[in-house]
Amino acid sequence: MTVNLKHPDRFFIDGEWVAPSSAATIDVINSGTEELFLRVAEAQEADVNRAVAAARQAFDRGPWPRMSHAERADYLIALSAALAEHTADLGEIWTSESGVIHSVAAARSAGIGRIYERYAGFAQTYPFEESAQPTPKTAKFGMIVREPVGVVAAIIPWNAPASTIAYKCAPALIAGCTIVVKASPEAVGAAYVMAEVCEKIGLPPGVFNILVADREVSEQLVRHPGIDKVTFTGSTAAGRRIASICGERIARCTLELGGKSAGVVLDDYDVEVAARTIAGAATFLT
Repeated sequence: MTVNLKHPDRFFIDGEWVAPSSAATIDVINSGTEELFLRVAEAQEADVNRAVAAARQAFDRGPWPRMSHAERADYLIALSAALAEHTADLGEIWTSESGVIHSVAAARSAGIGRIYERYAGFAQTYPFEESAQPTPKTAKFGMIVREPVGVVAAIIPWNAPASTIAYKCAPALIAGCTIVVKASPEAVGAAYVMAEVCEKIGLPPGVFNILVADREVSEQLVRHPGIDKVTFTGSTAAGRRIASICGERIARCTLELGGKSAGVVLDDYDVEVAARTIAGAATFLT
C-alpha cells in the first residue's frame, strides 16, 4: 500500500509546511510487512515552541475565536467534505501503520468526516450563551457564557489516530480553540492528511498545527506555558505523568487511558460465547 503525503519531511505550523529545526527523523514501519512505510521529521524543542507560538498567536490575536459559532461550523462542514476525498488514503494508512483489517479500516474511515459535521451542528443547538438568574435575586440580569479554553495540545495514540484527532479537534474547533496535534511516532499519516485538508479549505493560520515527537519532546509540549489544556489518549503510565505536570502548573487536562478493557467471565456465563466475543474485540486492530 502506498499513500502520497505532500510533505512528510515537514511540519504544518501557522498554515504553512515548515522545515524542522533539525535533521532528526522517525521511521514509521508497515505493521504487515515490517518494511519502511514513512519517514517523517522528528520535532525538537524549537519546533514545539514554534507550533505553540503559532497557536497562541492565532488564539490571542487571530480571527478564529472571534468568529461566530456558525462561521466556525462552516469550516467544519468544509473539513468533512474534504476528508471524504481522502477516505481511501485514511483506510490504507490505518491498515499499514496499525494493522487494522483493511475492510474495517476503509468502512470506519468513511465516517470520520461525520464527526466534524456532528460538532458543526452544535453551533445551532448547544447553549454557548444562556440567561441565568443571578445571585442575589434582586439583580435583574444574568448570563452564562461558555468560552473557548485557549490553546489545546492534542496527543494522539497509535491505534485509531484519525478518529481520535476528530474527537479531540472537532469540539475544540467549534468552541473557538486553536490546536497543536502531537501525532504518535508509530502512526503519523492521519495527522498529515488532516493538515493537508486544513490547508486546502483555508483554515486560518495557526488554528491547526501538527508535530511528530517521542516522549521527551512531547513532555515539553505538555509543560509549555502557552498550552491551556492537554487532551491525551494513551497509556496509564503516560497519562499519570501528564496529569502530574498539568497539576504542577494548574493546567486543564483530559485523559483517556489504557488498562480499562479486562474480560471478566462469571461462572454462569457461556464460556464459548465469551471466548468468541473477547477474541473478536481483541483482534479488531490486528
